[in-house]
Amino acid sequence: MKQRSTACLLAFLFSAVSVFAQASPPPRKRSPELEKQSFFVGTWKLEGTMKPSPFTHGGDKFESTEHLEWMPGGFFLLAHSYSAGKLAEVTVIGYDPKDKSFTHTSFTSSGETELWRGVAENDIWIWTKEKTVNGKALTERLTVKKTSPNSYSFAQEMKIAGGDWVTVAEGTGTKQSCQFFECSG
Repeated sequence: MKQRSTACLLAFLFSAVSVFAQASPPPRKRSPELEKQSFFVGTWKLEGTMKPSPFTHGGDKFESTEHLEWMPGGFFLLAHSYSAGKLAEVTVIGYDPKDKSFTHTSFTSSGETELWRGVAENDIWIWTKEKTVNGKALTERLTVKKTSPNSYSFAQEMKIAGGDWVTVAEGTGTKQSCQFFECSG
């Protein structure tokens, strides 16, 4: 009797697994669009200057380090950004095939969550986000242009609804040959 119960239980489990295996969707494939983000995998040194604008007094130089790597499965790129040797931001970058756009969700050390959308064409990535500052709608745009296999330039612009784009920062990113922990200080 016990052997019969065990045999029935095994037959049930086998058929349940078989039905589940047939009903489960095929494994998701990584979008070819997402492969464009592979350029950023590694450790980068970013340097730049704030520009005079209605949003900033300008002239300040900035420097940071970023380390980007694929999460297991290869569907999201994970970025750790460091400023003055301290973790300043964690970002998850993915691709939304429905909207045909990249997603860029950042969590900052100051407690903010930033949601960007982006497109990539040739060697240029353009990211935008909407926010409200002092009750006014504001759009930010970050344009990144690959300048070599190991470098890129970037410009950050802002505009108030109905206004013109104003450059608030410009800089470069240079891929480092060191290991992440050696570079992040």
